[in-house]
Amino acid sequence: MDDHLRAELVRFATALRAGGVAVPGDGALAAADALAALDDRGREAVRAALRATLCTRPADEDVFASRFETFWTRVRGGDTAYGDDDGVATLDTSAEGVADAPGQMVVDENAAMPGGAGGERSGGVGPSQSERAGSQYSADGASERVSLDGVRGDEGSVDDAVATFTDAVASLPGRRWGRGTGAPDVRRALRRGAATGGVPLPLPERERERSAARGLVFVDVSGSVLDHLDRDVLIGFCHAIRRRWRRTPIYFFDTALRDVSGAFDVSSPAAAADVLESTRVEWGGGTRIGDALAGLHRERPERVGRHDTVVVVSDGIERGDTDGLREQAAWLSRRAGRVLWLNPLAADERWTPSAPGMRAVLPYLDGLYAFADTDDLAALAADLKRHGPTLRAADGRGSA
Repeated sequence: MDDHLRAELVRFATALRAGGVAVPGDGALAAADALAALDDRGREAVRAALRATLCTRPADEDVFASRFETFWTRVRGGDTAYGDDDGVATLDTSAEGVADAPGQMVVDENAAMPGGAGGERSGGVGPSQSERAGSQYSADGASERVSLDGVRGDEGSVDDAVATFTDAVASLPGRRWGRGTGAPDVRRALRRGAATGGVPLPLPERERERSAARGLVFVDVSGSVLDHLDRDVLIGFCHAIRRRWRRTPIYFFDTALRDVSGAFDVSSPAAAADVLESTRVEWGGGTRIGDALAGLHRERPERVGRHDTVVVVSDGIERGDTDGLREQAAWLSRRAGRVLWLNPLAADERWTPSAPGMRAVLPYLDGLYAFADTDDLAALAADLKRHGPTLRAADGRGSA
């Protein structure tokens, strides 16, 4: 694809966003891939390819149609402007006033195209409000020490939601006995014998009720996640999981994987926050989800077992190699009992799993849910208990 077409494609995506069209965060990338695959680059073929990749809502079709005419003229050498929006900045991380529609994030122009210097980039719901967006949302943005100024909020509500969540994913025998095909239930056999005058009956059996859970929790603490996830709820969630899930390992990651399990072996979420701060744990950097999972695969693969529930808290915005992320997601799917993905951006009803990282892992997930605050946590726990793992956040059904 020549530089002129690539530049116009980025400009077109920007003009659509400025007009209120909910262009996916990786829309320019997907559109470029679609155009590169076309044998026929005639007007209608190009229009259909761009409509499929850049226009995700029927309500946006009129805006798309009018601005496509301008795009097509400019691609063919004309100097037509995109009306009043012609002066909007292109997708540059240092640009001010970029009118990102819901579902987008400021990205770099080169990175939004195949072969760009920045690699594959993508977006999620909600514009960046950070003055550090250029570094915070890059592949290797600088991390900073955890700073929470104390944990506030309703600790009880988080704990209640995690209790429901635990019941829903319980995969290990708990303390309570129930009927089953495990050890002989001698007590019940004697009672039966007494009731029948000693007539032999089939020996009843019992097994532990599956009321306990274990697994691993991976928390994406990159800047793009922390901007959309209630940090107090996140700390409370990790603390409750660590307490209820048989000392389940807790990992933080942005560009590196950090085992922070010990920070949550304390009496309260507030105490956990103090430990994270005092031990100089860092967060808020770039995002390399695949690299983080590969670190566990390489160094501690035995931590993932067939009875485990793996929980990943992430927006799915991968700044590294999506092929590597896909491989690690497939490994987790093979090893674990189930893989649940909690996405803060999915709390917006307009969100779709369009980011390349999210698309890469979706086939390997058992469940995909919104998680930005306490209400989301309670809703996903109730939904999981009622229906089992589903991909409701991906197909737009919500958590009803």
